Amino acid sequence: MRLLHCRLFALVSRYSALAADKSAFQAALPRPMMRLLKERWGVTHECYASPLNRCLATFGSVFDDTDKWFGSSGSFYAFRPVSGCYEANPPFDTSSVQACFRHVGALLGASDEPLCFVVVVPEMDMSSSLARAFACAKPFLRHHEVAKVSEHAYLMGLQHQRTGHGERYWRPVKNSMLYFFQNRLGAESYPVTADFVAELIQAFKAVD
Repeated sequence: MRLLHCRLFALVSRYSALAADKSAFQAALPRPMMRLLKERWGVTHECYASPLNRCLATFGSVFDDTDKWFGSSGSFYAFRPVSGCYEANPPFDTSSVQACFRHVGALLGASDEPLCFVVVVPEMDMSSSLARAFACAKPFLRHHEVAKVSEHAYLMGLQHQRTGHGERYWRPVKNSMLYFFQNRLGAESYPVTADFVAELIQAFKAVD
């Protein structure tokens, strides 16, 4: 029991140091949105999460040393799926978004099986470095959708600290982008329909 308490203390301390109470760096998609992805497309893995805010059965996270004791599969950049559908909501700093685009593009380019990534990031200025990273995944872009600034919210990275009726959701100050990256077989297995996209956007508004 003492070892568990030590591991839990290290975990909570690490994430508390990483982000302020309303930081987006470990924010998550609303639970209704995650459930919709799971029910419709069988998404069971979050590429970027933490033991404190994960929703799905399996997840990757940034701190392997503290997080592995609580179910993390480790860094997304060491993750090598060849099939399936995955949710990726990277930290909102430019370098993390760039790395996400590059890795998604590499995985899709290497797979001959149905593979799909739903990537959610803030609307960002496509500077030269970000544009180059996006170009790695762009050949696999099947659709993109805008979640308007005043019409969606993220679950706070430190929402576990909220009590009673305390605020659990964080509303961004800019639009968010939903990107659907798929190889050919992925597009056949996970069709991006207008109705499904509309349901996702509606679920993005939810604050359960």
